[in-house]
Amino acid sequence: MDSSLRTDEARSGAFSRSNLGFLQIMLGLQIALGLLWGVSMLFFARQIVLSSDSDEHIEKIAMEGAAHFALVFGAILVWRAPRRDGDVLWMMIFLNALWTLTDLVYIPVLGLDALDFYVKVVVNAALAIGLAVAGRRAGILQWPPGARSAAE
Repeated sequence: MDSSLRTDEARSGAFSRSNLGFLQIMLGLQIALGLLWGVSMLFFARQIVLSSDSDEHIEKIAMEGAAHFALVFGAILVWRAPRRDGDVLWMMIFLNALWTLTDLVYIPVLGLDALDFYVKVVVNAALAIGLAVAGRRAGILQWPPGARSAAE
């Protein structure tokens, strides 16, 4: 990772090594929680279905588990080359924010009241916000996504 940091750092004066630690903490959380949710949803979908034992419902839960593994892969890519993979970081932020909004809609619509649904909303929101703040502090994210800094 150190060689990619030097290469990326040379391309942008905005890149901050001192703020990379916070980004690595957020990426580590994304990896740990992604593995936890990915394994549970992908391999134990039949056990966690919501009152419907239909194959379609089980498949949807398993696909969400696979999406969590995609976030883990994205976090590893960003960890290895943070400056180069800013667009991957945007995708991770977007997906966590989308899951937050989706949960905020379907929890009241379906009348879900288990604590784990609300915990997942808070965790996904915290990951989206935390990754955005950490990426911005490290000088990796610009607005709009994909915009190049003047240093490049």
